Amino acid sequence: MIWRVLVGTVSLLIGMLTLGYVAITEQDRMASFSTSYEARRIEAGAAIYEAQCATCHGDRGQGGRGPKLDDVTLFDGTVTGAIGWTGTVHDFIYLTVAGGRPRPSEFYASLGNANRMPTFSNSFGGPLRDDEVRSVTAFVLNWGEAYKDANGQFPQATPTPNPNAAGTDITIELPAGDAARGETLVSTAGCVACHIGAAAGVTGPAWLTAESKDGQGVAAHIEERWQAADYAGAATSTDQYVFESIVNPNGFIVPPGEGATWQAPGPSIMPGTYATSLLKQDVADIIAYLKTVP
Repeated sequence: MIWRVLVGTVSLLIGMLTLGYVAITEQDRMASFSTSYEARRIEAGAAIYEAQCATCHGDRGQGGRGPKLDDVTLFDGTVTGAIGWTGTVHDFIYLTVAGGRPRPSEFYASLGNANRMPTFSNSFGGPLRDDEVRSVTAFVLNWGEAYKDANGQFPQATPTPNPNAAGTDITIELPAGDAARGETLVSTAGCVACHIGAAAGVTGPAWLTAESKDGQGVAAHIEERWQAADYAGAATSTDQYVFESIVNPNGFIVPPGEGATWQAPGPSIMPGTYATSLLKQDVADIIAYLKTVP
């Protein structure tokens, strides 16, 4: 009887020790499993990339018909920041591979990559399963590991100015403007929030004649303001005046008088970021549109 008790006690102790050992080592075991799984997924992604992506992006991600992928700017947030993407870099790459791009982003187009990227996910009519899209994403992201420092962080990148950004030199020659596209841009850039509708004349000068306190719309105002006696900006033409108003809102602040109750003494409340967030073509299109506003 005693020996049965001893056997049971020893068995219980062995079981407890085994469970304790498993509990202690489980985290390392799962980490090892995750690393192994990720390595296999990257390997699978490499094979898919070679077959489907290398023709345009280069066998080493060096670029070609498509943008360069083995580049720190893709992984450190520079690219996603330039196009206004607010999600993760992983999601940006995944969704780009899955859904393709009917037309290139203006950021990549400005770098000379104007080719259309096809759809790859089955969900959108492409040739790859979703797990294969995830494998390609993992493979591309793996290039980013080489750019991290000893702390696993990307070094602070020095932003490369976009050569096609509007800039603050209002004397440059702009391309021909497209008024229809300009009308779309003033909505996507947020301009109408302050210049058309209930806020017009309160948060920003009213563009529409019907909303302006002096009975003149923006098309008439831009013909007059740069030649007015109280104008203190740098423009010497109508186009330069609008250009200045967009990229350097503190260059000249319209004084109250046209129902301009938005402007107390001090800096303009208009964002000062359009010199970098808008392209020269964008500014040209907005100028063309404003000249047509009734």
